[in-house]
Amino acid sequence: MKLFKLILATILGFSVAACNDKSSDKAKSADSDEWPTKTITLIVPFGAGGDTDFHARNLASHLEKELGVRIIVNNVSGANGNAGMRQVIDAKPDGYTALFFHESMLTNKVVGLANQAHEALSPVAATIVDDSYVIAVNAKSGYKNLTELVEKAKSEPNKLIYASSVGGYSYYLGRELEEKTGADFNIVDAGGGSDRNAALLAGKIDINVNPYGVMKSYFDSGDFTALAVINDKRNNLFPNVPTAKEQGFDWTAERYYFFSFPKGTDEKIVSKVESAIKSVTENADFRQKTEQAYSVSPTFVGTQDLKQHLDSILELFEKNKDLVNN
Repeated sequence: MKLFKLILATILGFSVAACNDKSSDKAKSADSDEWPTKTITLIVPFGAGGDTDFHARNLASHLEKELGVRIIVNNVSGANGNAGMRQVIDAKPDGYTALFFHESMLTNKVVGLANQAHEALSPVAATIVDDSYVIAVNAKSGYKNLTELVEKAKSEPNKLIYASSVGGYSYYLGRELEEKTGADFNIVDAGGGSDRNAALLAGKIDINVNPYGVMKSYFDSGDFTALAVINDKRNNLFPNVPTAKEQGFDWTAERYYFFSFPKGTDEKIVSKVESAIKSVTENADFRQKTEQAYSVSPTFVGTQDLKQHLDSILELFEKNKDLVNN
């Protein structure tokens, strides 16, 4: 009799647990169907005022209209973006905390600043594929093209100061140019984009590599000269800048800016935001503001294509670890 009661209790226990699991699944599904019902926090892992911050805030202001809730942008800087990224990785995967970052999360992992990259998140979609990277010098330097600069770096090794964020994408591009040309730059860590602009203006560095929009005001004022856009075709938003390729250098660059949730976020929520972001990137006002501010056109990349891209770029960086790591 005792054995029978024990077996019966066990069966009832499994039944209750199964019912609870089903109820939990139904509740989760219902929550996902109703999402969003409250404010979303979008973390930008850099300080306010830079290109990542602008693209995130521009996206948030338009995404609010698509989703029908407020989106607050929270700047959490530190460790080349890893501090803010950690907050999102550790957040509850309920769709109310998100990250806007770019591929520096990949180089962070390769150089050891972070233990994880996009595989620890649920990437949703990219809004920007920035192919506007240019190599710039102070106009007083006298350099007129990329060939002159490279020849100078080859004739006087380690003299020309190339500013970067060591371990970041700008550092990788400088090392790649050295490998492709045999040039030898003095690559230094000079902080973020605004810090490097100030250093180039003051003549403390010789070379700066950034998206065109980060240096646009200095090009407009005539203080900086853009020697080349690091691409195989000219950019329609600044067509007078020649490409590296047409000057004889097989050197290209692009960086994806994308939206992610914590890993484990319901696929319905991810899909809903993916669709909303697609609508935003097609919005004329969003496109105009992006192009005017940073001389780059929005580009939508959906969830699956984004994941495949990040996988392939991480593999590329790991294969070329010596070009990423100082």
